[in-house]
Amino acid sequence: MKLHHTLIAAAVLLGSVAMSTTGCKSGACCDMKSKGAKSASVKPYPLKTCIVSGEKLGEMGEPVVFVHEGQEIKLCCKNCRKDFDKEPAKYLSKLADAAPAAHH
Repeated sequence: MKLHHTLIAAAVLLGSVAMSTTGCKSGACCDMKSKGAKSASVKPYPLKTCIVSGEKLGEMGEPVVFVHEGQEIKLCCKNCRKDFDKEPAKYLSKLADAAPAAHH
């Protein structure tokens, strides 16, 4: 019986350690605004449209705003967030291509 309790305690301890060492450490993958922790190094989103759908921001309600790898991202809806999360590099490259045009 003692061995059984020891095994359960070890499993709980390992689970706790695993939970505390996983997840977002930098805040780059989550909505930092909702936590009130906007970093000065976050690049502002330069466009007035969603980089996933091309829709004008605000036409479908409040934009979905989050920070990804130091870049503020604004999307028109939650469905676009799912698409963005599947292929962020694809959409970030669109943002990089569009950013110089947004400053003209």
